[in-house]
Amino acid sequence: MKKLAVLSALVVFLGVLALAGSGVSARGGPKGGCATIQDGTITDSDGNPLVLGFDQFGYNYQAHEFNGTYDSVDRVLDGKYYGATGDYVDDQLWMKWSDDWLSNKDCNGDGKLDRGAAGTSQGWLTNHVEGDYDSNGDGLQDAHYTYFVKVGWVGPGGPLWGQYTVIQEVYNDPVGGYHGLLSKIAAPGLGLNEHWTQQ
Repeated sequence: MKKLAVLSALVVFLGVLALAGSGVSARGGPKGGCATIQDGTITDSDGNPLVLGFDQFGYNYQAHEFNGTYDSVDRVLDGKYYGATGDYVDDQLWMKWSDDWLSNKDCNGDGKLDRGAAGTSQGWLTNHVEGDYDSNGDGLQDAHYTYFVKVGWVGPGGPLWGQYTVIQEVYNDPVGGYHGLLSKIAAPGLGLNEHWTQQ
């Protein structure tokens, strides 16, 4: 249960960071079009141009995905997750997101990768985590777990960040007693349901 609480907190923290800003900006701004990663003008938080494909941290902004660890998600390879240490820091983390969550372009000239590109939805994000942990305090990584979560925009009043909700959670941890679906509030998929948004 402790591992599940840590995972849930980490998912919320990752989402808050994603909503607060990607740390990615574009120099200048588009003139009559959108700045793209291929242009070489969109940079990371240290001013380095974003590249096509996966970078050293595991981000592929062009493909809307991340494949790395909790250590590398903060773009600092220091064995920590935003300064925190813990057994989960080396756990594998995969994230995928829609263009509405975080675009791969700067079309509005604000110097950042755009959010809400379609103008209707603020998108969706999925996280898939896989790792091992010490289940009995003997120092051995004797237990294995997987965790998957879908987060989607539901409009004003959503329980997560005021406009989002967890659509589905799946947690498998045989040692911890978890075997599959934890929660699911929507039909399959990641799209909007009319009962959530009235436009």
